[in-house]
Amino acid sequence: MKKNIVISGGGIAGLTAAKLLSKQGHKVIVLERAASFSKSGFLISLKSFGVRIMDELGLAEQLQQASSPSEFVNFRESNDTIIQGLSYEKMNENIERSVLITRGGLHHVLYNDLKDEVDILFSCSVEKLTYDENKVNILLNNGNLLEADLLIVSEGLRSTTRQNYFPESTLEDFNVLYMGGRLKEHHSYEVGKFNIYMNKMLSIYPIASDEIAIQCYIHDKGDLASIQNKADEILRTSFTGYNKDVQHLLDRFVNNGLMFIDKMGMINSTTLVNRNVVLLGDAGYCPTALSGMGASLSIYGAKALAHFIYENPNNLKTACANYDTIMQPIIQKFQGNAKNNAASFIPDSEEKLHQFIHSFRAASDEDVQKIMTDPIVLTEDQLNFKIN
Repeated sequence: MKKNIVISGGGIAGLTAAKLLSKQGHKVIVLERAASFSKSGFLISLKSFGVRIMDELGLAEQLQQASSPSEFVNFRESNDTIIQGLSYEKMNENIERSVLITRGGLHHVLYNDLKDEVDILFSCSVEKLTYDENKVNILLNNGNLLEADLLIVSEGLRSTTRQNYFPESTLEDFNVLYMGGRLKEHHSYEVGKFNIYMNKMLSIYPIASDEIAIQCYIHDKGDLASIQNKADEILRTSFTGYNKDVQHLLDRFVNNGLMFIDKMGMINSTTLVNRNVVLLGDAGYCPTALSGMGASLSIYGAKALAHFIYENPNNLKTACANYDTIMQPIIQKFQGNAKNNAASFIPDSEEKLHQFIHSFRAASDEDVQKIMTDPIVLTEDQLNFKIN
């Protein structure tokens, strides 16, 4: 029996779920708070099982066309000394290939493939929920009322629906500021060869001959609103000890680039399910960008939820319970990875920084491969959605 399913939030997780569930024949409506979608966005690396699921959706070619070259990365100290170098080709020998793409580019691939299959209601959001037997009634911000068998909440890190209907969930502030974006200009960097500077993880990605992507992480205990008012100053003053080329690049980025700013946060929720409302993606289990797997985990969660709904089309309670069961240990794994990455690559003291640089520099090629790839793989049972 086909279900009426409403998805609140048309991001990567929401659109992936919409694609998978519409293929099963369910009637799917997507609510999107924004007035329209944009192709802009910061750079992400889609890795491992995230790439595999996109392949299964038949989107491998579109994904490749929208991606940027990625060949080699050098990890450097602030004085430009190379600590370690890593070939993406070598790293991909042990896992599914990684794809470097803007968040907007990945989103555009999903949206273009889906826009004629499901209803997407722009400028719409959840105002209030009420329950009636096995249904959820969704009052929208425009006054309209929708009835659904299942509401999937994929509204992102600061989801208001999660806050209102999953009161036990918490947003853990990492006290780390993420700043990233792109600068359109011709440059002398070699496309596909990246530099990542330790301490603040300043990453410089030449993604085209006329475009550079930049991102960094800066310790900051301030609130997001006050930070946004002084973002330019924070970026400039945080890298005063770096070489002049880097400082000049950041100056141009501040003056002419497209910048995205956010505080790193992690969602802790003992359950992803409340009656016939289920959390998906960053709304339910944001691992932060520091896990390196945020987009892939959103896509995996959508596939897991769709898988269990396919197995239990007439028992959504069981489907959602199974989804919650398989996701919880995976969430703990990737959130733990994020905390480990923060402690290693963005240490809170000079002493810890020097200790990590020393051990990272001394690591063999095989050890570096393990450091970069072991934390981002799933077991065969998890990849096949088998619950032990």
